[in-house]
Amino acid sequence: MNRLHTVWGVRDIFVEAGVAAIEDASVQGDEIDELFVGNLSAGRFVEQEHISSLIADCAGIASLYTPSTRVEVVYASGRLALMMGVLAIASGHVDIVVAAGVVSCRGIKLALCNLQVTLGRAASWALQDM
Repeated sequence: MNRLHTVWGVRDIFVEAGVAAIEDASVQGDEIDELFVGNLSAGRFVEQEHISSLIADCAGIASLYTPSTRVEVVYASGRLALMMGVLAIASGHVDIVVAAGVVSCRGIKLALCNLQVTLGRAASWALQDM
C-alpha cells in the first residue's frame, strides 16, 4: 500500500514533494521568494484554514519570512497555484517560487452527509437544493 494512503496528510505530502523539487532544482530554502499552495477546503477537510503558513512552517521557511499564499479554485486549485507562481516570476517581483496543489481527505471527521455538503458548497450552494 502506498504510504500516501496510510499516514500522510496535506502537510506531509506538500513538504515531501516541495523538498524533492527544491533539491532537484539545487535551490536553498533562503532563495525561495514566495510559496503558493493550492488547496480545496482545508478548513473543512483537515481543520486548517491557514494551510499555506502551516506548510511554510513545516518546510522550515517560515522563519525566513517567506510569504506563503493559499489559493482555491475548487478542483483547479493546484493549477491556480502554479499560475500565481508563473505570474509572480513574470512580473519581476520574485525569482524563485514553490507552487503546488495538495488535497487530502485523510482524517475527515465528517459524516457522509457533511462531506456531501462541503463538496456541494464547492459548486453553488443555492443550486444544490440543500
